[in-house]
Amino acid sequence: MGQGLAMDDVVAVAVELLTGELRYFITWGRIQDEVDPEPLAALVLEHSSEVALGGPAQRARVCHSLREAADSRSAPYFYESLLVFVRQPIPFGPGYQAWRADRAAAMAMGKEIAYCGEPAPGS
Repeated sequence: MGQGLAMDDVVAVAVELLTGELRYFITWGRIQDEVDPEPLAALVLEHSSEVALGGPAQRARVCHSLREAADSRSAPYFYESLLVFVRQPIPFGPGYQAWRADRAAAMAMGKEIAYCGEPAPGS
C-alpha cells in the first residue's frame, strides 16, 4: 500500500505573463529532478502556451507551497486541478522509478500539468 503525498510530490507552478499577472498550474514535483525546480518550471512554461492564459508568458517558477495558488484569485480551478493528482497514488518502493519515468514522458508531452484557470474579468 502506498504512503500519503509528501510536500513536494504535487506542486504549484506560477507562470508570469508579460503584464506581470500570474497564472497557476498544478503538477507532479520531483519528476524531472529530485532537487532542482528549474527543469519543471521550464517545462510548464513551454506548455503554458497550450491554454488560454490571457496573454503571453515570460517566465515560470515552482511555488514554495500550494497555498500561493490556492489563495490566488488567478487560480479559480485550483481545487479541481489538485483533485486530479491526489486521486492518483504514487507507488513508493519498487515501482516508483517506472512510475516516475511514465510521469516524465507524459509531462514532456504536456500531459499531467493542470491549468488552474484564467480568472474572470474584474477578479
